[in-house]
Amino acid sequence: MADSYRVLAPSTQSTDRSSSSGKASAANDTPITSSGGNSGAGGSNSGDGVQRRRRHPSHVTVMACNECRKARAKCDGQRPAFCSRCNSRNLRCLYEPHTKTHKDDLLREIEYMRQEHAGLQDEHFELKETTKDLEQQQHNQSVILDILTHNGHVEEVIRRLREGESQESIAQWLQGRPELRQFIASISESDRHLIAVVSRVESLFEVFEPSSNPIGLRRWTRVSQSDALIRHLFELYFTWAHPIHMLFSEVDFLQSYRHGDERYCSSALVNAICGLACHLLDSPVPGVTSRDVQDRMNLRNGFMDEARNLLSPGPGLPMTSLQAFAVMFIADLSAGKARSAAGYLRCAADHLVPPSELGHSSEDNVQLSQWGIHTLNTAWSGITYQKPFNPVSPRTEVFINVALDQDSAPEQWRYYRQPGDDTNIPKRQSFAILTACQQAKLYRIVHDTINVYCGARGRVTAAAVIGCFKRFHDWNANLPEEIARTDEESQPLPHVLALHIQYNVAIIQLLAPLAASGYFHEEDDRHIRNTLTNHARTGLNLVAHGNRLYSSRYGMPITAFCILHLGDALMKYSSDESLAQNVLTFCLDILQQNRAGFPLCGPLLQMFLQNAKQRGIEPDQDVDARAGSHDRYGVDQILDACTRLEYSQPVDQIKRYIDRNIGEDWTEEWNKQMDQPRPRRQSTTDRSMQITSLLNKE
Repeated sequence: MADSYRVLAPSTQSTDRSSSSGKASAANDTPITSSGGNSGAGGSNSGDGVQRRRRHPSHVTVMACNECRKARAKCDGQRPAFCSRCNSRNLRCLYEPHTKTHKDDLLREIEYMRQEHAGLQDEHFELKETTKDLEQQQHNQSVILDILTHNGHVEEVIRRLREGESQESIAQWLQGRPELRQFIASISESDRHLIAVVSRVESLFEVFEPSSNPIGLRRWTRVSQSDALIRHLFELYFTWAHPIHMLFSEVDFLQSYRHGDERYCSSALVNAICGLACHLLDSPVPGVTSRDVQDRMNLRNGFMDEARNLLSPGPGLPMTSLQAFAVMFIADLSAGKARSAAGYLRCAADHLVPPSELGHSSEDNVQLSQWGIHTLNTAWSGITYQKPFNPVSPRTEVFINVALDQDSAPEQWRYYRQPGDDTNIPKRQSFAILTACQQAKLYRIVHDTINVYCGARGRVTAAAVIGCFKRFHDWNANLPEEIARTDEESQPLPHVLALHIQYNVAIIQLLAPLAASGYFHEEDDRHIRNTLTNHARTGLNLVAHGNRLYSSRYGMPITAFCILHLGDALMKYSSDESLAQNVLTFCLDILQQNRAGFPLCGPLLQMFLQNAKQRGIEPDQDVDARAGSHDRYGVDQILDACTRLEYSQPVDQIKRYIDRNIGEDWTEEWNKQMDQPRPRRQSTTDRSMQITSLLNKE
């Protein structure tokens, strides 16, 4: 009977009823026709026609688009595509949020993001905890493997594994073995303390984003498993130590390190590098506590102990072991352990072999290592006034077939101190290999100077000394343009400044015994002293320049000894008495900065201060306190600083080998070898700036 009624057009009152009728509700928006006739009670008398039911979106948004809002239609709010209604009608779908509604949406979105952030933090914490658990499991497995190796339970473990026993069950069984309890009990208190130190230091660098470059395919050290810490130590070493003491090819080393091969890398070398870099390590957290300093030295000792344990004595040491010995020399010297450090350097120098016997290594890497070790050996001999071990032949050419720095070379330098500097600070062309080449040439002359005063060539003559002086002069005049300038405008890099400082110290060590001999006429003696003081002024100007540009915190031990000799020469030979006080204050401040990471500077400060006081030069009270004048170092600590009871050149001993007629022959020999009548007295402004204004400008 229902079929006899005509379907009414939808209205707000009949929508629910029409949607609930059986057959009519099954239709899908198609025209519904009916036969004529009267409608039921309350029905409409409209004639037959085609009717459509409204289509409602499955999801309705609070903020409708402009077109749906105008039509007062429901909008599903699809973004970034068109909403369903606009899409079906080919309309332009735009959204203009209502201010109040949009504000509420933003607040809800912010709250959602806060919840998401809190969830991510929880996940990060869980990942860190999981990582620590995995590292602890790895450590436990290493301990168990060590026990198996030394106590012969391998067969029993294999049998249990074949029978399907779990690793956890096997570990529990091993924990019950008496040898494991004995092993755990045998762990010293110092080792347990080192574990705690490593954990604290590693935690300081976990907050920094990891580099996109992989640290390596294998673990080279057991002291720390933190990639962030190892990478930071590497950056410090290759910024501050490597360009001044180039003992191997940085490119070859890092390539072997990342690929996990031992051609140019070894675990001993990695640990030695990290040990030295600990002297350059500063906490990224502002403020330095005594525990920070102690942690740094304990971490350093952990790396050095690991390096020593990995080195095997005997003939035929690989080049990486010799490189490790040389780095360990610098590290122990930095820590004020010169006597043990000297043994490492001698071992490295004595075991050097010709490149022909190291055919598996690149020519660059071999020559960089050989000349780096020879240069370091000669520099240390010049400081301690002894003949070098296993010196290189004077006929050997420096850096044959070694590619020096070019614009396309990979060697770059940036001012790196903390994580983040490797991406935030731009790089500069380093010219580090070029600097190392010129340094090797400089120390060839220094080696000949040592032989003049300490060799078996008879008396020290004017011809021998002036010959060395001319070679120094020619070396300086022929420096490549890239590393020749040291003025303010050129912004010289630390290793370039260090090279020029070493040159000025070499001149001082050549001429100082002559100034103390008393064998020269007044005019010649005055010119020698003027030359000494001018080079001392120049050297200290360079030290101050480097301190302004980069800070003296990261200076290598060799530079610390250079500062002592420059300061001594200026205070001893300068006729300007008012200058001495400024020189003393300046040198003490520089060494005090360097002392923050290099304990060697403590005894050196004490000896330098004593020498000044013996000359009647007293420091200001506040300077005296900052320099740690109340610190007292005993004989062993002084010997561990420079293997002698004083760092000063033993001019009284050298005087016995100087020809008494050297003063008579000096002018004639000078005119014969040099292109100028006699050494001229340079103006104090010939180099960079006046030392007095420089030292007071802080």
